Parts: sequence; structure tokens; C-alpha cells
Amino acid sequence: MSLVVVTPSHAPDFAGFKDLHASVVRNTDATTRHIVVVPDEDVRLFSSVGGGRLVVRGYHSLLPREVRSTTRLARLPRLPRGFRIAAVNIRRPWPPLRGWILQQIVKMALVRELDDDVALLIDSDVLVARPLTESLFRRDTAVRLYRLPNGLNPEMTRHLAWRRTAHELLRPPSDDPQSADYITPFATWSPEVVRQCLSRVEEQSGMRWHGAVGSRLEFSEFILYGTFATTLAEVGRTYASELNLCHSYWTPEPLTRSAAEAFLASMPAHALAVHVQSNSGTDEQVRRFIADAVGEG
Repeated sequence: MSLVVVTPSHAPDFAGFKDLHASVVRNTDATTRHIVVVPDEDVRLFSSVGGGRLVVRGYHSLLPREVRSTTRLARLPRLPRGFRIAAVNIRRPWPPLRGWILQQIVKMALVRELDDDVALLIDSDVLVARPLTESLFRRDTAVRLYRLPNGLNPEMTRHLAWRRTAHELLRPPSDDPQSADYITPFATWSPEVVRQCLSRVEEQSGMRWHGAVGSRLEFSEFILYGTFATTLAEVGRTYASELNLCHSYWTPEPLTRSAAEAFLASMPAHALAVHVQSNSGTDEQVRRFIADAVGEG
């Protein structure tokens, strides 16, 4: 069995990513790779991290020829974030791909091609706080799946839209009566299950999977994968756990130094990582304090 760490990122998150990568190196053995997938214009920047444990992949290496990146245009400052076009599929130009959808496509494309047994997906605004081994995320050949039963409620309209999309793409034989949530900034996937999942999308849609996904305005890769793993995957490929291994701060308000101290002090014993939402507006000095505190153990 083998473990690989995967992070989607881009230039605006570079400072946080450097702290994440340092925490990955501290907490994994020398055989564990950390792969970051970024827009092509950011490859040089992320390659400057160096150290020998980091592999930098550009979007172009993971996208089919018909998908043309427009990320330079997507970074025009006056465009609302949700409307920034990141790519266009010249075979199916409408709707164009927003940055968030494109990032999910390249993440799945990367994991799909991996030979490793366990892919640990970590967001750029996460820091690994405790040692990681692949044995933490598997039982025999089954890979851990974060699954929170009854995690979705009627007020979570976007999540419910993502769930509908997953069902439309996969057409599972049964519904999930528990309305489970699968979204976490620190998740593990089986690359083999990802391959099976995307093959199912192609079978049901009659088109290549990236085109089927890219045609959707609402989509979550975690809910797609979780729905497949729960309803369609071969028995023994995954096992579910509702224990979230990442101690997260989701509030869209800045953390103060004292609040950050309290946040770290409240980290549960089972958590392996900490996460401060990037759009919380937390001051760089406070983020630096958190990174240093996590680094010191």
C-alpha cells in the first residue's frame, strides 16, 4: 500500500501552500510524494518550493485537447468570483468552465491516473499537525471515506444541488436515505474507485466524463465520489467514518490571536490537521502564529 498527498492550488494561495507543504514533509516519510496541481502560468512559482518531495502538475497536462484554459482572463480583477471563466470545451462551449469546476476536474483527472493505493486530498489552507501513514486511512484494501450521515438539511440548498447533480451523473440504483455529507478539506480517496466512478459517469452520460461534469453549473467532486462509493462501488473498496480528521474554522470572520489560541487548544485528539478557511480574512500574522504553533507540535 502507498500514500500520496494531492493539493489543488493557485498563485493567490501560494503562501499558505508553502506552509502546508512544509507540514506534509514534517509529518510523512521520505517515500510520500506531495503533488500540487495548478494553472499552467503558476507552475514556475510552485516549482520554486523545491525540496525533492513536491511534484508540480499544470492543468494542461491533465486536460484533454478540447478543453482550452482561459485562466489568465479568469483573473481579471473586476469580474465577480463566481463568474470567472477558467476554460472552454471547444466541443461543448456552453456552459464555459468556471475556475471552481475546472479545479475539481483536474483534481479528479490527477487522482484517476495515480498508481498509489490511497490519495489524501488536502486543501491549501490546511496544515498537517500529526504524523501521517497510509495505515491510518485503510482497512486491508478498503480506503477510508469521510461520510457524515444526516449531514445535509433542507437549508443547504447548494449542497442539495450538488447531490442532485451526482445522482443525475451516476444514476445509482438507490437513494441515500441518510442525506450524507462527504465534504471535508482533508479527505481520502481510492484512485481505483475514482476510475470506476468516472467510468460510470461516461456510461450513463454517453460522453467523456470531463464533458459531462463540465456541462454542470453545480457540482461537488466529494459528493460525486461519496455517492458512488456508497451506492455503486465494489464491496471492500471503501469504508465509511463520520469522524472528521481536520479541525476546521469555517466562520467567515477573522481569527484574533486569542481566538486562534483557543481554536488550537480545542483541537480534538483524533484530528490530524487544522484548517482556517482562506476567506475568513484572518490576518497574516495570526496565520503565521498558527503555522508556527502547528510546526512546534
